[in-house]
Amino acid sequence: MIHRLVIVLLVLVQAGCATARTAPDRASQAQLANVLFVGNSFTYYNDSLHNHLRRLMRSAEISRDGRIRIMTISGGHLFEHSGLSGMLQTEDWDIVVLQGHSLEAHDPDRLKRFFSAARQHVDAIRKSGAEPLLFMTWAYSGRPEMTQVISNNYHRIGRETGTPVAPVGHAFAQVTRQHPEITLIHEDRRHPTVAGTYLAASVFLGVLYGQSAQGLDYTAGLEPEVARVLQDAAWAVVRGQSKGTE
Repeated sequence: MIHRLVIVLLVLVQAGCATARTAPDRASQAQLANVLFVGNSFTYYNDSLHNHLRRLMRSAEISRDGRIRIMTISGGHLFEHSGLSGMLQTEDWDIVVLQGHSLEAHDPDRLKRFFSAARQHVDAIRKSGAEPLLFMTWAYSGRPEMTQVISNNYHRIGRETGTPVAPVGHAFAQVTRQHPEITLIHEDRRHPTVAGTYLAASVFLGVLYGQSAQGLDYTAGLEPEVARVLQDAAWAVVRGQSKGTE
């Protein structure tokens, strides 16, 4: 198992954005762990986040010796992923990413079940020999106040369980605030556009491999200047150069 070498663990600080620890050496960054993304449409939209991550890795010349897969349920909450226990037995996963429903870490009436499911999944993941990683989701369009609430609750359960948080929601908040001309979310006010998925994939490139997407050729078909803004924002948030909070 190589998960302890591959993942760039994040320091969980109060309610703010996580910042990256020292990145692993280039030898470990060049390895690809077996990564499983567990979530819903926020993960699988736009040909799936994991496919964009693969393409960024290829562009960054990161070795692809492992597998990256997704396990998603439309509109799914963490507690609905009862099949995760079986998936953990299918192969030796190194990292399992947990992405909850967009309101699961926000609405008070859903929080208890969110925390309970997160604890159970984190425990099962670790017992299987893998490492968990929490995927902080983003605020809905026109509701920027959601960002801090979602962040607070992802970091709360992250601190409790010793699990790092990928600050995707903070990257969305930063780009929305600084570059409102870039549309990250569809007209349904929830789901990511291709730009949103590309931004999320760029965050995971930084979190998992300590690798910035800045200057990479792969842009998901976006205009180069738009892709560069997203690359810069993802790396800034991962490196803790911006809190990305509202």
